[in-house]
Amino acid sequence: MSALLTSTARTVTVTGSVDLAVHDTTGSADGPPVVLLHGLASTHRWWDLVAARLGGRVVRFDHRGHGQSSTPPDGYTIGAFADDTVTVLDTLDTGRCLVAGHSFGAAVALEVAARRPDLVAGLCLVDGGIYDPRILFGDNWWDARYRMLLDRRIAPTPAMLTAWATGRGLPAAAIPALLANYQPDPAAGHPADKDLAEPTGPGAGPMRLRLAVEHEVHAARSLWSHEPAAVLATLRAPTVAVLARPGDPASAALHLRALLATFDLAGRTVPVQWLDGGHDLPLEQPDQVAAAITRLAARLAVTRRAAA
Repeated sequence: MSALLTSTARTVTVTGSVDLAVHDTTGSADGPPVVLLHGLASTHRWWDLVAARLGGRVVRFDHRGHGQSSTPPDGYTIGAFADDTVTVLDTLDTGRCLVAGHSFGAAVALEVAARRPDLVAGLCLVDGGIYDPRILFGDNWWDARYRMLLDRRIAPTPAMLTAWATGRGLPAAAIPALLANYQPDPAAGHPADKDLAEPTGPGAGPMRLRLAVEHEVHAARSLWSHEPAAVLATLRAPTVAVLARPGDPASAALHLRALLATFDLAGRTVPVQWLDGGHDLPLEQPDQVAAAITRLAARLAVTRRAAA
């Protein structure tokens, strides 16, 4: 595990006076800065275990409506999140960086690379961004919505989430990242808390996701409408995909079909590393995910030195 030297928390204002909570960590390793984009309804902390294993500069932030960032009434689309990301990168003067995204964040990473190739030296797509969404979720929005959002809106307690994480085999260090997605549920008589508290203990009551349901629906529809093949066909930045291999054969076949459909429509492929586990690879397989990012960063560093 690499030692992180300095970490700075700051606010970056993007379009519409939306403030994003940004965390910029500087280490000693060579290579381009690494930007980590979290998925829908999570926060920058989803990358805690991976970030701790990276040795260079690492930038993370909470997307609009998530974590400690502002919650505007609109802008919950892949395009808007990509614009927000570009503003963060320009503001922090990252130069050409390696962008890694998980799930919805992978689709955002893909779009950032397409819009601003001058900012993106390489892409790592972690279980998202590269599947054909019409195949993976369904070719009818109402069916797809059911699959994408069905189990997201329960009101768990910290004890329930901890038990779920333990049952999934997640390390104890992953539990704070999971709890950070939630806040006390005002409907249960608790005041809403925008801080990234970890409300544990026997008296902790029901919680709700920080991302409002209507914003999640809009973002999910944006993901369902996304055309990754059209974007992938135009990219020149080195790109790798780190994907979960579902244990269920039917689910594994569906994911493979959705991946191959993108490759077929794009007229190209990218290297794929399959990892055993579920969708939450940054928490389930942080060593493997960090290693994939580190390998790509090393490759980009060699290319940069050769071109100098």
